[in-house]
This record gives sequence, structure tokens and C-alpha cells, in this order.
Amino acid sequence: MTEILLATFNGERFLPEQIESIINQSYTDYKILASDDNSSDCTFEILRSYESVLKEKIKVIQSDTHSAKENFYNLLDRADAEYIALCDQDDFWETDKLKKSVKAIKILEKNYGKDTPILVHSDLQIADENLNTGGRRMSDITGIRRILKHAVKESENLYTINTKQSFSRYLVENNITGNTVIINKALLNIYKRPKVSFMHDWWLGILAFTFGKVGFLDECLIKYRQHENNELGAKNPLEPGNIKNRNKEKIRENYDYMFSQVEEFLRLYKNELGNSKLSDTIFAYTTLKAFADMKSKNRISKIRDILKYSFFKSSKILTIGEMLNI
Repeated sequence: MTEILLATFNGERFLPEQIESIINQSYTDYKILASDDNSSDCTFEILRSYESVLKEKIKVIQSDTHSAKENFYNLLDRADAEYIALCDQDDFWETDKLKKSVKAIKILEKNYGKDTPILVHSDLQIADENLNTGGRRMSDITGIRRILKHAVKESENLYTINTKQSFSRYLVENNITGNTVIINKALLNIYKRPKVSFMHDWWLGILAFTFGKVGFLDECLIKYRQHENNELGAKNPLEPGNIKNRNKEKIRENYDYMFSQVEEFLRLYKNELGNSKLSDTIFAYTTLKAFADMKSKNRISKIRDILKYSFFKSSKILTIGEMLNI
């Protein structure tokens, strides 16, 4: 059984199309757990109408968290299935999205053990409000293609990201898009809700990198709808408009969040990290500690650590910017 965690807030405009794309999945062994974050439009009523039709296939709850991140944490706190898939309210799932995601995570469980915490994410097609696509993929923005050079190919289009080649980069640049994520029960079992984090997908990625495996399915399984209310969206920081409008204060605030996120992870998983004898986990702990320690260092020392531990972003320009602002 796969449980789909659907977080909603004022999503009446696109929500029905997203739910219909789930109903039309070729993989049918699923249930939906939807949490509405105190919407002021008809989102909750739409969810309840589907609940009356789909019966046991969907359960609807209400939340009051005031953020997508915390709404997803609420859902993760309640999740209880063999596999857990995250779902945004405004996208469109291709017919085989769930089938291919479950197949991918089962391949990694077979190769690395069912008790291994595993997260799989995929590429997605960037679309406009009407789901028209121009051939742009999210991987064109995240820079994950550079990471795949060091990945292990598990099957056609499925890669396991190499921890020692990629983890340092991941701490300064998240390339996991949450609406494509599926995790297994082993990862859910070690999940702890943080008091401080940047985003839920980033947190789950650190967890999987540290204690298990991260897989990437090199296929576009979702149409990622872009509109004026996207909380983050598909934004390339190197596009001229984004460079011109960059907010240095916001950039430094984001780096502070990155430090706080790692400090929170080290606090919550202190015992697990200290007792682990797995080489990848020991490496992850060393890398996490080095990153957290940078916060109190001067500019020159931070730059040295960026070079020493390969805390690089997806391009040289972004890495230089990191050195100047972190």
C-alpha cells in the first residue's frame, strides 16, 4: 500500500485536476491522506466532496500550520504505510507516475535491503497554468545532471546518488523536488519532526543521505504547474531577471536557515550518528559537523572549508556567490 500525502491551502483552482490525475493512475493500491491548512476558499469542501465519492480511498483532515512545510510534517506524523508519496495541490501526475515510483523504490530495497531508509525523487516537466510545456525539465535548473556523473546506475533511468560525491553539495543546494518524492517505511520509521528546517523535502533528503540511500528516476513523471501562488516554483537563479532582483539580506537569511537546519539535525540524531558504524553515515556526520561549525568562522575560514569539504553549488558563479554571502 502507498499512502499519498496531499497538503492543501487555498487550492480550489487546480486541486480537482490534481486529484483526478491521481484517480487515473495505473497503480491503484493507494490511499490519500489530505490535510487542508485552514483554507479560506472552497478547497476543504472540494476535498470533502471527493471523500464522499472515493470513501476509504481518501481521508481528509484540517490543519492550522500556516505553511506548506509544517502541513507536510503534520501529514508525515500521521502517515503509516509501506510507501509514502508526497503530493502538491496544483500539479498533474502522469498516468504511470505512482507505478514507476513504487517500482523504483522496490528495486533499491532489493539491492540495498528493505530495512534501508530510501528516498526516490524524479525529474518533472515545467508547465504553465494550463499545463502547456515547452520542453523544460526541472533538472535543467537543479544541476542534478552533474551529480549523476558520480551516481550508480541501478536500472534504466534509475540512479543511486553517491553519498560521498554529492552530500556536501546537497547541504548548500537542494536538488530534491518534494512533489516527486516517495519514501519507504524504513525512512518513515526514523523520521523525527524538526523544530527548525528549510523545507520538508530538504529535511527528508538529509535524513536519507545520512542513514540510507537517495535514488533519482531520470524521467518526468509530473507536470509542475507554475503560477502566481507557487510557494517556491521553478526559478533559475542565473536568469538575468533573478540576478537583478536578488535580495542579499534574503540570501544571507537562507544561509542562516541552512546552518540551523543542520544544527537541528545534529541535535535530533545525536545518538544515532554517534553509534553508527556505517562508513557512509560516519562520513555524513563528519560533513554535517563541518558545515555547522562554519557558522561561527570568519570569511576566509568559511571559504577554506567550502573548498576543503566541497560545499559547492551547481555552478561556479553560484559557488562564488556562496563564498561571499555564507
